[in-house]
Amino acid sequence: MKRYNIILTAVFFLAGLNACDERFEEINTNPNGVADVDPSHLFAKAARDSFRSGISGYDYRIGGQMSHFYVGVFVERFIDKYNQDLSGETYESLFGTGYENLLRYYNEIMMLTAPGMEKEHEFQYAVADVMAVLAYAKMTDAFGDIPYFEGGFGNSGELSPEYDRQRDIYLDMIDRLAKDIETLKTADSSVGLFDQDPVFQDDPDRWLRFTNSLRLRLAMRMRHVEPQIAGGIITECLAEPLMTSNFHNAILVSVDGDNSELFSPWYGVFDFYNFRISDKVVSQLGSTNDPRLPIYATPLSNGSYRGFVNGLTDEYFVDAIDEEHSYPGEYLVGRGAPVFLMTAAEIAFLRAECALFGLGGSDANAHYRNGIELTMQRVGVSQEDIDAFKATETATLSGTPEEQFEQIGTQLWLSFAPNMAEAYASMRRTGYPVVEDRDGIITDKGDTEGELPSRIIYPLSEKLRNSDNVNAAIENMGGEDVLKTRVWWDVRR
Repeated sequence: MKRYNIILTAVFFLAGLNACDERFEEINTNPNGVADVDPSHLFAKAARDSFRSGISGYDYRIGGQMSHFYVGVFVERFIDKYNQDLSGETYESLFGTGYENLLRYYNEIMMLTAPGMEKEHEFQYAVADVMAVLAYAKMTDAFGDIPYFEGGFGNSGELSPEYDRQRDIYLDMIDRLAKDIETLKTADSSVGLFDQDPVFQDDPDRWLRFTNSLRLRLAMRMRHVEPQIAGGIITECLAEPLMTSNFHNAILVSVDGDNSELFSPWYGVFDFYNFRISDKVVSQLGSTNDPRLPIYATPLSNGSYRGFVNGLTDEYFVDAIDEEHSYPGEYLVGRGAPVFLMTAAEIAFLRAECALFGLGGSDANAHYRNGIELTMQRVGVSQEDIDAFKATETATLSGTPEEQFEQIGTQLWLSFAPNMAEAYASMRRTGYPVVEDRDGIITDKGDTEGELPSRIIYPLSEKLRNSDNVNAAIENMGGEDVLKTRVWWDVRR
């Protein structure tokens, strides 16, 4: 009997082991985990983050003040005074947003949808690649050399990526976009992103125009440093469809309500930092009777407008802060303020520049005037006021080629609002509107000897975790990680 019980116990034990073995995968699988990743869901999140993430750091605090649209009157004064954050914490936002919030998702989508993969999908691959290029471009324009060929692949184990030269990055980005253009030219809208596209709602034509327009932006950005290479690329871009109407704008519409997930990120940061509108904006708009003035700025108690001067020394700032100044208008920082990645107005002004300097196309003045009209229509100026402004001297190119370029550059700068990061990049590339060097008396020279900074420095976290590659990049860029170091294409100022 005892032997029988032992045998019976052994049988039940082995049977139990077999049952456990059969259920091992079920027991050790997270019921809430995602076993099959849908690229369209990844894209929806990443694309939305491309509009919203990181705005408080680089776009608003740095881009807003370096573009001379805004002036910080509290803790952010050190940025406005061209002072460098020695701890590097100020510069963390853009780096973190780019690699952690955006590129890891776009790169994952491309790995899933690449040719030969299980989820192979030409259209999804192309649009993810376009958005990845946009993210890389924003970061390299801010820092200079960045991790590119190995950057954004932390999920694959690349935790200490090498830094690449900005020139090499630009040439590769432009080449990638050329391939994406060819894909999008034959894309079928019925096999798009399955209603998960917050940018262009799976519209291949708008994606094509946006991709080619982004390629033109990059080519124009490098045209002063690599004129021959840029010239050929510009010719190619002008031969393909471009953004020509406000319907083509890459925009995220905000909701003027109480839901912080839906109202504009510009409102959230303005509510916290409480910037003033710059004197440079008010002076430009006021001196030309521009109907955008009451849209870009709020009136004073007496109905007039007054901007705050950028970069005041402490002595002059103490007197100025006690006086009434205009704030940014609702269109720029209200709950319903739009967020743009690119607009047709920008492309109109770039085409005017191309025509002016014989780079392709014709009738620079027609493109220039069209850029003004597209901008004003987008921000809500009435057609009557648009027509009245277009009858003024400001709305017609005149003078020497350089004087006309100044007109184009100034209107291009105004058209970017509220996309301040691109307004800042445009000022560095064109040199317009002119930002005079600080004098050290009324305005603070900061850490750049009074020059408009050309870049931001690498964040402290990156210097600690990837020090060898960061130090190599700093050496390649001139040996100093400072605001004054010029990015590769900033050669005109």
